[in-house]
Amino acid sequence: MPSLNSPRRFVYASLAATIFIVYGSLYPFAFHGGSPVAAVRTLFLSDHMRDQPFSGLIANIGLYVPLSLFCVAAQNDARPAWRQVLWATGLGTVLCVGIEISQFFDTGRVTTLTDVYANVAGTLFGALLALPLTRWLDRPGDMNSPARQTAALLLLSFLACRLFPYVPTIDLHAYWRAIKPVVIHPSVHGFDVVSYAVTWTVVAALLRDLAGRRRSRWLLVAVMLAMLSAKILITHNRLSLSELVALPVAVAAWLVLSTRQRAWAGGVLAVLLGLVIVGDRLLPFDWQPIGHAFGWLPFFSILHGSMAANTQALADKVFLYSSLVWLITVAGPRHAVAGALVAAGLFATSVLETHLPGRSAEITDAVIALGAATVLGWLAVSPGTGQTAAGARIKPVRDTPPAAE
Repeated sequence: MPSLNSPRRFVYASLAATIFIVYGSLYPFAFHGGSPVAAVRTLFLSDHMRDQPFSGLIANIGLYVPLSLFCVAAQNDARPAWRQVLWATGLGTVLCVGIEISQFFDTGRVTTLTDVYANVAGTLFGALLALPLTRWLDRPGDMNSPARQTAALLLLSFLACRLFPYVPTIDLHAYWRAIKPVVIHPSVHGFDVVSYAVTWTVVAALLRDLAGRRRSRWLLVAVMLAMLSAKILITHNRLSLSELVALPVAVAAWLVLSTRQRAWAGGVLAVLLGLVIVGDRLLPFDWQPIGHAFGWLPFFSILHGSMAANTQALADKVFLYSSLVWLITVAGPRHAVAGALVAAGLFATSVLETHLPGRSAEITDAVIALGAATVLGWLAVSPGTGQTAAGARIKPVRDTPPAAE
């Protein structure tokens, strides 16, 4: 079977990551005059490490991880590993230094060497991570399957959105604060229970593509227990009684759905997840006759306000919209059709949000859906075979049914 690590595909992904970094770093593009010498001097004399919030540090590291990961994957495997890492890290370093100097001329932006440290660290981490990851994905065997690689990617995005800010703590008071909402002020909300249950059932479907139908049942329980433990150990996280109630519901739902054909189960989950996304965006439906403006500038709201909250919100959107696109393709349609359907639905709900108080109505969600469909489409097509994650048969893992069943 031909390699799934097509260099051209990762070149495009690297360009997309670069565009995203430039956009997010230089917005709102309100440039003014100034001296290049002063910009360079400001960069090397400004170190705001003590003033940098931890969430901002994590965001600056994570921002450059995809770029270097894609850059390493795009290179010729014949190159020595140290050259691949050096080339990707050097590219990321040049980019972040150039952006920091450019921010000197951008109103509302701050030029600081602290961001360079974090960006270079993220670039190096992504490059080192790419070495074993690309070889693992390219080896002949079970993981050299579009369906399994797609499932692995979506599961990683699930962990990214649920475990933010990824920092464990040894403070016993923090552990108590994490479980306090369940013990002191327990409350269950119906929509939250449904939302959590559907999300966990989607995770179970991903686990089936990754490890097989039977294994997915006990793996789902193992991942649930691990996730609850991690949320207690990670700072600033809180447990929810609604989520605890949803866990056995999700297990029961998956015991039923796992016995059905993959396409049928994918279609059911696509409908349920779509309804959850619509409900989350529109409820409570407090319609106002006079609406507010629609935002046509992508990622406008994400680039404003709390960096921690916005980073987690973005990660959550990426997982939900990507999963919905994937479930629709499992049910039958191609990635382009699935992306268009999800983007159209998100655009329609965004328009409705212009008449709902406290909502940010903008084009961002539709753009994320289209981007997710593009990435999953790239990953799904196996060069030389034309197979896709929706149509390929999963290579033999005991008790794993064909992915197209």
